[in-house]
Amino acid sequence: MRPRRRVVLMAPALLLAAPAAAQRGASLWFDPTQLPSYSGRLERWIATPAGAVDRGLLREGTQFVFASSEAEALMTAIEPGAPISVWGIRARNAAVVLMLAWGKSDSEPLGFVERPAWFVAHEPGREPLQLSGRILCPLFTPRGEGMGVVLAEGGAIRLPVAAHRALGDLLKPGEPLAAEGLGTRRDRLVALDALSIGRAMDSLQPVPRG
Repeated sequence: MRPRRRVVLMAPALLLAAPAAAQRGASLWFDPTQLPSYSGRLERWIATPAGAVDRGLLREGTQFVFASSEAEALMTAIEPGAPISVWGIRARNAAVVLMLAWGKSDSEPLGFVERPAWFVAHEPGREPLQLSGRILCPLFTPRGEGMGVVLAEGGAIRLPVAAHRALGDLLKPGEPLAAEGLGTRRDRLVALDALSIGRAMDSLQPVPRG
């Protein structure tokens, strides 16, 4: 998916329709909609092991990362399957965008992010969980480093960056994967910090330490 560079000017009607977003955007020292926009349909929201939501995945394959404080507004406005446009900074070597603004289309910015998620905040899960399925895609840090995987059947398995790097071929998309660790299950959103990992539950090995 190619980013589109365009400057979007907010019309008065839009300002009236979304005053909260306008007020938030007014405090920024730059206009995030001058950045490239990445548009597609939302495949799913992705949770953290602590049960917060800090990223979304487009059907076209791009992930976008945000502070969990943005999740409520995003999830209220955009349901899975709906279109969304994200303005932000894309990692050099991975399909992941640090989100700075978002809207239902690339001409309708509704939310401006005052506190971008430059780094992935880590709050561990507390509930022992198991997850298994086929790998849909890697999870990425805002800088494009691998930090786990998203399963096609739902759920996310998180790993330290060094562990992700060490596990190599085990984490290829399309391959089966199983893990157990501490996480949170919240309706259909589930994620864990992997303590053990392998192709199947009966062949788990401890996650390598960096």
